Amino acid sequence: MPQEIERKFLVKSIDNISLEFYDKKTITQDYLYDDKITTIRKRKIEEGKDTKYYYTIKTNRSGKYSVEEIESQIEEEVYNKLKLDKNRNTIIKDRYNISLKDGLLIELDVFYGIFEGIIFAEIEFPSDKKAEKFKVPDWFDKELTGKISNNMMTKMSRVELDEKIKEI
Repeated sequence: MPQEIERKFLVKSIDNISLEFYDKKTITQDYLYDDKITTIRKRKIEEGKDTKYYYTIKTNRSGKYSVEEIESQIEEEVYNKLKLDKNRNTIIKDRYNISLKDGLLIELDVFYGIFEGIIFAEIEFPSDKKAEKFKVPDWFDKELTGKISNNMMTKMSRVELDEKIKEI
């Protein structure tokens, strides 16, 4: 099963970043199930005129940064049939991919809706060792890895999220 090795950070500001120079995707995601070891979500990704739908299972979190992830592209009809949990928020965000000189990629997520104004940066790594040695850019703020996830956010109000961020 593929491993996802990732670190997540709050972003202070993107005022000095010209986002128009980066590829943008609009992502809408809903979490359908979670327990102590498994999370299931559905996701719609709009990139230009292209729209794709995905079903993802994340399980067996191990170590500081790793989780097993299975993601499958699904048809729109299947996506629409997957029932939403009415007790959860839908996550809506624009994602910009920003390449780093060492071959890594920052996935910059700018949230909308209930979480308007929140900005996260996620970086996936080929190994735990590379994740550990990552030099954090100055424009990043608090590390959120393992402390705040999109899944958690679906169960929080904006006030609760802001309080959680302050505690970190």
